[in-house]
Amino acid sequence: MAIQKRPSNDIQLLPDNQQYTNRFEVHSETSDRVYTMAQRKSSGQWCCSCPGWIRHRHCKHISAVKEVLPLMEKKRKRLA
Repeated sequence: MAIQKRPSNDIQLLPDNQQYTNRFEVHSETSDRVYTMAQRKSSGQWCCSCPGWIRHRHCKHISAVKEVLPLMEKKRKRLA
């Protein structure tokens, strides 16, 4: 059985909190897991709850969000 990838629009913007900005939830492409990624307000560092980030401090989720973030900002400004 082939693994079905979820559409790339399975990224949801979450509200900022005291520590983090640019918070997102993203669905795994290969499982039913949902990962949360965010940017620290103090340092600007990105973080993710996926195993790749936890083990290696690098993951495809953050790379993907960094690509779509400028587009989402444009959309947010148009809606405001």
